[in-house]
Amino acid sequence: MFKKELEDLFGYLEKRNFKVLLHIPHASLKLPKRFYKNLLISKELLNKYNLEMSDLFVNKLFEDVKCKKIIAKYSRLYCDVERFKDDKLEVMAKYGQGVVYTNTYDGIFFHKHNDKYKRKILRYYDRYHNRLDRISKSILDKGYNLLIIDCHSFSDKIASYICKGSFSDICIGIEEEFFDQEIFDRIINIIKDKYSYAINYPYRGSIIPNAIYNNKVKYKGKVISLMIEINKRIYL
Repeated sequence: MFKKELEDLFGYLEKRNFKVLLHIPHASLKLPKRFYKNLLISKELLNKYNLEMSDLFVNKLFEDVKCKKIIAKYSRLYCDVERFKDDKLEVMAKYGQGVVYTNTYDGIFFHKHNDKYKRKILRYYDRYHNRLDRISKSILDKGYNLLIIDCHSFSDKIASYICKGSFSDICIGIEEEFFDQEIFDRIINIIKDKYSYAINYPYRGSIIPNAIYNNKVKYKGKVISLMIEINKRIYL
């Protein structure tokens, strides 16, 4: 998929002293044993939601891309590492989908837990983000610039619960403070002849490591982050 185009892109990025980090947070289906203790629905129904809500096989889509990758170990139904840790800052927390989910995309209350359980998950969340920080800073400390590609997929079915209208083949999320027009244009040129695309719709933004976000001035122009959401209808 776009092998020649990606080789050209990586060649261009190399000339601009960029290293690429692929962030793949939602591809796993794995759930730890302790998760099931507080499950409120059948395992069969859980499996259905886990398949629907995961970014199924996204890790396989980017398997041949030769660069640094960070892939979450567990399903987002256990811990969503791409949410804000503080529910007060996370817009999806009001739907029961903060770092620790209680509700499915269609509103079913499927998991009940106490503070002790949540603290264990937050420790995993912190370890994950510490690793993301270390990898990102290691690249920057070696004198390189950093392009983070936040790799996801989505379905029309689930997207329709938060947005109305039709959805493109690919959604590209951008962060204005961590944006580069030339890199963006090159990525658009790769996909525009084969697929429809939309910017920040139905999902918006892209992951920024905490160590970068908290030092915006220091890393301005050195860190770019783009989210690529591939509609499941074009690869599943």
